[in-house]
Amino acid sequence: MTTVATVLNRASRQMLAGVVEERNKLAAALDSSTTSVVVTYDVGGLRTGTVFEIDSELFYVWDANSATKTLTVERGFNGTTAASHSSGALITISPRFPRGQMLDALNADIDDLSSTANGLFRVVSVDLSYNGADRQIDITSSGTILQLLDVRLRYLADEHPVIHGVRVQTGLPTTDFPSGNTLVLDEAVMAGTLRVRYKAPFTRASSESSDLTTNCFIPATCEDIVEMGVILRMMAGREIKRNFTETQNDTRRPDEVPAGSVTNSVANILRLRRERIIAEAGRLKAQYPIKFRK
Repeated sequence: MTTVATVLNRASRQMLAGVVEERNKLAAALDSSTTSVVVTYDVGGLRTGTVFEIDSELFYVWDANSATKTLTVERGFNGTTAASHSSGALITISPRFPRGQMLDALNADIDDLSSTANGLFRVVSVDLSYNGADRQIDITSSGTILQLLDVRLRYLADEHPVIHGVRVQTGLPTTDFPSGNTLVLDEAVMAGTLRVRYKAPFTRASSESSDLTTNCFIPATCEDIVEMGVILRMMAGREIKRNFTETQNDTRRPDEVPAGSVTNSVANILRLRRERIIAEAGRLKAQYPIKFRK
């Protein structure tokens, strides 16, 4: 079992490369609306204008009282969601890679893996009862169908021959076909149970506790690809930030860290990710050949 949090932690370690961000802890539990935050240790870098993170929520500091270790904050900063947090929860000050942003990057990468450019997918099987007369059958509870793999008829308990002359139609009226997807039979097929297998995209993670395999349907062999995807998407923003000319106060920075340095630093990761995607696509193609004719 690999959770999304595990993948994000691994990606964070790679990006921080040993850098330890300043931290603190909550002295008391918070609900989702409290704007007064008490920390356990000296406020340190927690001062007016600072952003800090607890779990996946970002906080903006309006005022900091170092004597009482109390912060007046804005909740759910920068598009994050205000939530409850337990006493002793870890506070990360000015996080370089906010967890909410990393989760968005992970979900964007999951979507990208199932795109036509990359060609990765999960396999969904559904059994349909067929009356032997209808030409179109609703593919029950199906979502997005990328491509039909095969259709088999349960002829006997130990014999399930492949049915040829079948295809999928999508985007049909849900008033007629609840799923919007139908199996179209272009040849006569006897009544019975049809086992339909099709390619479907992976599923986005709802939270860091989501399991990459059971909730997102990402195979264990693809975990490293998702991790690299998160790194690439998060590091892209670092290059954009580095090129803000109005923040270039140190005149040595353009010489010591020229434009493009951040992008070049992840070039090998980009190459490795592409190679891994090609390898996984090849494995899936060999494991799930299409067994029907149009």
